[in-house]
Amino acid sequence: MGEAWLATIPGVREGEALSRHSWYGIGGPARFFLEVGDDRVLDRLVPRLQQDGIPSFVLGAGSNTLIADRGLPGLTIKLRSEGVTLADGTVLVEAGTLMPALAARMARAGRTGLEFGAGVPGTVGASVYGNAGAFGVEVKDRLVEAEALDSQGRRHVIHAEACALGYRDSTFKQERRGWVVTRARFRVEPDDPARVRARILEVQKHRRDTQPVERRSLGSTFKNPPADAAGRLIDACGLKGRRVGGAEISLKHANFIVNRGQASAEDVLALIAEMRDRVRDRFGITLEPEIQFLGISPP
Repeated sequence: MGEAWLATIPGVREGEALSRHSWYGIGGPARFFLEVGDDRVLDRLVPRLQQDGIPSFVLGAGSNTLIADRGLPGLTIKLRSEGVTLADGTVLVEAGTLMPALAARMARAGRTGLEFGAGVPGTVGASVYGNAGAFGVEVKDRLVEAEALDSQGRRHVIHAEACALGYRDSTFKQERRGWVVTRARFRVEPDDPARVRARILEVQKHRRDTQPVERRSLGSTFKNPPADAAGRLIDACGLKGRRVGGAEISLKHANFIVNRGQASAEDVLALIAEMRDRVRDRFGITLEPEIQFLGISPP
């Protein structure tokens, strides 16, 4: 049957424009596309995909993922599972929950520890996958455990230490590549809701002041090298404002590539290559991409 059986799954769409599901507004059509509100459907779906050799891709908010202009083969799965359960000292969160929404909900509940999430424009699942962080706090500082589905459809609870969270890295990018994070448990502490909201406002203001939030971007293009900042190195090369097609290196922060309208993935790749090459030639430092690539290889 090949992959024809995918068309029989309730809710599956063919040829869905992935630009509609990317914060960046870039991405061609998905061969098959499925939004998942209840991740239990993955228990049977994931092993069948593995068995039939059908490529699959998991999207959250698409806030740090560059998707190929030609689209993606196989099945693209967008996690929509949302849910927050408070317990003593922890909160269990579904993978599709947006980090800013989680931060706001914790403020209303009078819980502190996740205010940094207001500066992470992605889902909980993706944030665990990439150990996302903002303004000095990362997922690793708050994670208790993650729940994930392996390629055989088996569910696992992985304690924070075993998640091997590093700088924008985790076991889900390494030894457990291909696993799907379905929920995460974080440590939180009681606090006055007004104070928590005030800290969230500080995070949001800092983000507005330092990042080009008025335009679509994928966040930081490159990881910071040891004891330096990628943005500083790129700026020193005189690349702020450099454009290729509809993509531009931000005038506000040189480590961001903004979509000025109708940018293509190829436009962005060209700028990434130029940023990397110019920094390497001038400083002898090879920058490592922080963003993820779907359907295309890093330049």
